[in-house]
Amino acid sequence: MQRGFTLLEVLVALTITAMVLGGLFTLAAGSKQLAGRAQSSLSDTVQARANINFALLDNQFRDIESVIEDEFDVSPEDELEDPLRRTAPMYDLLETYRMVDPETGEQIEGVRWLRSDLPR
Repeated sequence: MQRGFTLLEVLVALTITAMVLGGLFTLAAGSKQLAGRAQSSLSDTVQARANINFALLDNQFRDIESVIEDEFDVSPEDELEDPLRRTAPMYDLLETYRMVDPETGEQIEGVRWLRSDLPR
């Protein structure tokens, strides 16, 4: 009567265990790299959005209105409601707008910042 495992059975079990652990470590490392790339992409997107908003608030795109209005009919819609709570008066307002291409009838709606002369 034999008790225990043979050397071949132990080697096969260790090989299978090593392959499974290697696969798990590869998945974990790939997941960590993917999370790092996603965080980097999100950070770049947030920075780009912040730059665009800053440029719009500084009104660096004041000449773009004339270019857009040459090709599209731009009509202001409604000013968005003020927030319920503010710490200081605001000179910047949000306004919805609609652009219509007269040739195709295609419509684009959006929101833009407007700078007012008086605080609200």
